[in-house]
Amino acid sequence: MQQRLYFFILLALLVMTQNSDAQSVVPSSIRATNTIDKLSDMRGLETGEMLFGIPLPEGKVIGDTYLDVKWKTGSIMLYDKDRLIERYPIRYDIHANELDIKTGKSVKVIAGNKIKSFSWIDSSYTAPIYFINAKDFKDEEGGSFSGFFEVLIDGTLPLLRKTDIVVKKADYNVQLNVGSTDDKILKKDIYYYMKDGKALEVPSSKKKLLALFGHHAEAVEKYMKENKGATKQRDLVLAFDYYKKLVKN
Repeated sequence: MQQRLYFFILLALLVMTQNSDAQSVVPSSIRATNTIDKLSDMRGLETGEMLFGIPLPEGKVIGDTYLDVKWKTGSIMLYDKDRLIERYPIRYDIHANELDIKTGKSVKVIAGNKIKSFSWIDSSYTAPIYFINAKDFKDEEGGSFSGFFEVLIDGTLPLLRKTDIVVKKADYNVQLNVGSTDDKILKKDIYYYMKDGKALEVPSSKKKLLALFGHHAEAVEKYMKENKGATKQRDLVLAFDYYKKLVKN
């Protein structure tokens, strides 16, 4: 009798276990798929998921604030008695407006407001590259500049370039798992021409640009069509350089 009772109890437990599996709200196929998806993720977590409240790693700052991070042999003219500092490796920090000078094993820093101009030799150019202090010029409304202009074309109508720092802030969206957790330092070039002691932004309109060249506008336009540059800067350099030659003749 006891053996028969034990048999029925065991059979009842077995049936209950099978019914419990059959009544699960999550189909077995979905469970299998979810397990495979989790295993395919190397961290065992979805990209935007947090484990026990542990946040994603903090973002980094990508980029630098130097006009060119490489050291270049250059010369510096100070406002103080036009004193020259020559033939030292230098590099310019745009954000700090400072010039780094490598002297042996140490690096010295000169504030930009003490420097009248500087130049350096770049291996990709055959001639030195010159920079002039932007604070010596006014904008169209009489406001002041800071930093330095790179002289692309000198002469009666100089072409200048000013590089500014722009920070693109992190824009990561946890819910959508899109964007970047990093801040990015970007460099933006703005082109100017110099007239009557003012640095004026080069117009984006081709018609207004050609108007800068006066009665040589037609000749400059023809030259630009025949000598199309690969970049905006190249086009401007070609135009201003050709105008410079026309004026000399």
